[in-house]
Amino acid sequence: MIMLALILAQATDTVSLAQVREMAPAVAGEVILRNQPHGPIEAFEAPTGGMNAPGMVDGQLIERPIVIGPGCVRTRWTVKFQAAPGADISAATVIGTYAAREISWFLQDACPSGRYVHLSSGVTVDQGWEALASLREVSAAASRTRFQCADTTSSGLCKGSKAIGAALRTLLPWAVTRDADEVRVWLGVPGDAIVTEVRFNPKHLSRVIVTRKVPAPF
Repeated sequence: MIMLALILAQATDTVSLAQVREMAPAVAGEVILRNQPHGPIEAFEAPTGGMNAPGMVDGQLIERPIVIGPGCVRTRWTVKFQAAPGADISAATVIGTYAAREISWFLQDACPSGRYVHLSSGVTVDQGWEALASLREVSAAASRTRFQCADTTSSGLCKGSKAIGAALRTLLPWAVTRDADEVRVWLGVPGDAIVTEVRFNPKHLSRVIVTRKVPAPF
């Protein structure tokens, strides 16, 4: 308790990545998000490598999911850490946070601890559920759906509705974005070398655009 009080007495931007890794997730949430409303934090994740710029690390504070509508909703806080030039990355300190919501169907009548679907800024929880339900409908009725398909990876995705339907039923969604009345659902594995994107208007599912490509490097 004394150590927690001492850490809480620090300014948030002086708390290091090394300190956060030593904390229980709930304590890390209280320390980093002390001035922001948030739910109970169940996990903290921070990569040891990846695409971050030198001296930068994006950690993740993950809230306990709650039941909303047909599934579970949770908030994921990205915590940006930055180290001084030449300093060890463990000395990186907090320079900012932002939140995003994620949704998942129930798994055996309980909220899963694993795979959730990220909702981009501007996508409400209700719109996220609608997008996932529409994707299920399209997958089940692939033979009756008019697809517009493009594949730059030579995977055979665009051979016909049977191949597309199989892909839509096999690949898991990981993100939903929205542009006016059209939603985009990203399928596969986040950060994978190949991206499969499905675009449609949830109110008019007779026409669906499917694209598979290698994303441009950042």
